[in-house]
Amino acid sequence: MTSLRALVQTSKAILLDFDGPVCRLFSAVPAPGIAQKIRSFLLERSVSVPEPMMTEGDPLVLLRWTGDAAPHLLAEVERIQAVSEKEAAELAEPTSGAAEVIRSSAAQGRPVAIVTNNSAEAVETYLDRHDLAASIAGISARIQGRPDLMKPDAHLVFKGAEMTGQSASACVLIGDSPTDMQAAKKAGAHCVGYAKRKARISELSDAGADSVVQSMESVADIVTRLRR
Repeated sequence: MTSLRALVQTSKAILLDFDGPVCRLFSAVPAPGIAQKIRSFLLERSVSVPEPMMTEGDPLVLLRWTGDAAPHLLAEVERIQAVSEKEAAELAEPTSGAAEVIRSSAAQGRPVAIVTNNSAEAVETYLDRHDLAASIAGISARIQGRPDLMKPDAHLVFKGAEMTGQSASACVLIGDSPTDMQAAKKAGAHCVGYAKRKARISELSDAGADSVVQSMESVADIVTRLRR
């Protein structure tokens, strides 16, 4: 693996996944509850929901499935998801160290973009709450009507890199899921896995992480030291 310091120091821009590295988006509005809202909506419209989707707790998995199985209902499912994400963002707990990473990087002239499968409105809501919007170069978020372009597809990574004015290969993406690592690799970007739980370390490594950290504070410490 490459050292975290080397990855940050050589990058010209930082791409951050939102839920996890920046905040605990669903800390007050649990994701399984949103998934149940989507499931109830589909069942009320006589959609045949298979067993795996009946117990799925990730609403984005259900949204993606709807795009394939019931595309005529996708717009409404996206609306349910977007409204719920915005409500969650209004109460989301910050990830310790994330704000410092964003502010310090921007102050150094190393732009930061958010690259997320969540909605742009949710990200904007959170950034405004915490006075971080001015330090963000752009938000590359879920595209309405195109769940197929969510990570692990590389599209959002390419778009986020473009927002920073850099090529994807000049960026480092920090994310907490294997799909983040996969999307970064497809785009040619470097990637750092954020593993809040030890069990996540091997998953992120196996997905291609160049380095793995267990706190965003460790990233903030490196970014701050580079500033001196």
